[in-house]
Amino acid sequence: MTDADPRELLARVDDASVGWGRRVVLRGVSFELRRGDYLGLVGPNGSGKSTLLRALLELADPIAGTVVRSAAWRAGNVPQRDTLEPLFRFRALEVVAMAARSQSWLPGLRNAERRAAAREALAAVGMGDRADRVFRDLSGGQKQRVLIARALAAEPTVLVLDEPTTGMDIAAEADLLGLVRRLRDERDLAVVLVSHSLHVVADEADRVGLLAGDRVRFGTPGEIVANSPLSELYDRTVHVHELHGRRVIHVERREGR
Repeated sequence: MTDADPRELLARVDDASVGWGRRVVLRGVSFELRRGDYLGLVGPNGSGKSTLLRALLELADPIAGTVVRSAAWRAGNVPQRDTLEPLFRFRALEVVAMAARSQSWLPGLRNAERRAAAREALAAVGMGDRADRVFRDLSGGQKQRVLIARALAAEPTVLVLDEPTTGMDIAAEADLLGLVRRLRDERDLAVVLVSHSLHVVADEADRVGLLAGDRVRFGTPGEIVANSPLSELYDRTVHVHELHGRRVIHVERREGR
């Protein structure tokens, strides 16, 4: 992507290294994020995907390099479901209202605006009729929709999702990914999706970041989710096939395993 791209630039990552303390987990990361982009980040467990998200979300500084966000950057973060305390008996409406934006300086009106924004966001993700349900009592797919509504209530320009389909069956996964695509198109959002599932990233994202320590590559799904780069990353033979417009990934077993 070049500076001639007319779409609004939201963030630029330039030769960044990220990690914990002084320990580098991922190095040499460079990419831009613009309005309407759909970027998928994929790699083995422990490869630094969530660590990179922390730097992108201003939760941690890069160890080296730069992460620069424009004035238009406003992130709606959808964390992994199990990071939200399951013991609190918050209703879905209350979970979403926590992140809702309000323009009023009057406490009473501010709360009313946040609740109205929360109801609108829940309706946008098909959960309007479950606003008063206790969050912890919802199914996995329903919880994920509530967390997406929570992100939307912040009026984001960027929707960031960390392993959003973990633990879902194939039907729930397809429905959720369809929702993300629809929200992106309707609201002109940039989407950053982190997943360990190659097929999710390959079939959904327009650009893919393949992450593993010093081996960092960005490109189209056709360039990245292919035999050679995946075989190199996982240190075993990987075959990528297309079936009905979707990618099927086969990893050869090592002998004796």
